[in-house]
Amino acid sequence: MAVAAAAGDVVIVGAGLAGSLLALELRALGRGVTLLHAPQPGIETATAISYGAVPGWPLASTPLARAAAQAGRHWRRLQRSHGDLGWRRRPLRLQGGGALAALAGLWPWACSQVDTAVLQASLPQRLAAAGVQTRIAPLQSLEQADGHWWLLLEDGRPERAATVVLAAGGRSRALWPHLPARLCCSWAAVLELPAFPARLGRPALWLPQRFSRLALEGRAAGLVEPAWVVDPGLVPHGDGALLGQLSLVRPERMAAAALPPPEAEALLREGLAAHPWGGQWAEQPGRLRQAPVAFTTAGLPLVGPVPQTQGLWVFSGFSAGFSQVPVLAPLLAAGLAAAPGPAQRARWRLQQLGVWPAGG
Repeated sequence: MAVAAAAGDVVIVGAGLAGSLLALELRALGRGVTLLHAPQPGIETATAISYGAVPGWPLASTPLARAAAQAGRHWRRLQRSHGDLGWRRRPLRLQGGGALAALAGLWPWACSQVDTAVLQASLPQRLAAAGVQTRIAPLQSLEQADGHWWLLLEDGRPERAATVVLAAGGRSRALWPHLPARLCCSWAAVLELPAFPARLGRPALWLPQRFSRLALEGRAAGLVEPAWVVDPGLVPHGDGALLGQLSLVRPERMAAAALPPPEAEALLREGLAAHPWGGQWAEQPGRLRQAPVAFTTAGLPLVGPVPQTQGLWVFSGFSAGFSQVPVLAPLLAAGLAAAPGPAQRARWRLQQLGVWPAGG
């Protein structure tokens, strides 16, 4: 027997950062939302192990980067509406020397952070208070028939919906293989420390001046063998901290599976040891956490309707999710659910940012 969402409901697949913020924005417009959450044993979500950094300046010269520099304002708006989501002002400490590190020292509060430990703990309550219906049910398949979408859940019950948004990060392509080829998946690993290192003083964002991950993602389409990099960041995370970031990208034809934890931890510690700043932390005790991460080879997320697929939308592939998602979620929600005039203006703005339809 089919289980149908209420008339007008939007079904969002994925309850991480992208799916959750989109659900909150749709509820603010009065639309019903069902959020499908499918935790996988032993596998984290990208949201849960993210650094959550929110720079207050553009990281590039693109329209999207300039818009994302205003993400802090959107996080403040969200917290005024829904309560604490983990957004905090954080001092920035750039590793290494040079003019950029000196400038960060003069202007340390230009950066902020969403503490993902706080976010993960608070989201279920915030979503429920906003009227979002959340179902913990792994999705087995997604099919279109008779003008509707049918979502077959692991318990064998199908759910029918007119509109589905794929916001499942690294699992999005597995659910709908016809998504644009530029959407890829990597594996990330970090070390969770029980406490922020006392010798660094007050909790702050200790970040590299450039993240090697972004360059690796940009050349992912040309890889013929697995490639990995380690970025030596250190950020607050609840009562503890997250240390390092291993990014592993495989060629598309190779199995997209997590590394065995001992192997991932060895690579992460090896990368830390090879870095001038990270070497001091290479032997730091910590718990390894891994997650699949969606990205696009072009660096622009997929935002909007899937071409030639009525009723299926995608919201995935963010290179700087905690800056991009809060800016794009209200625009996508308006494009999906607002009256014709506001919807058209939202879609026009997404076109300006280069992400409509589905990444430009």
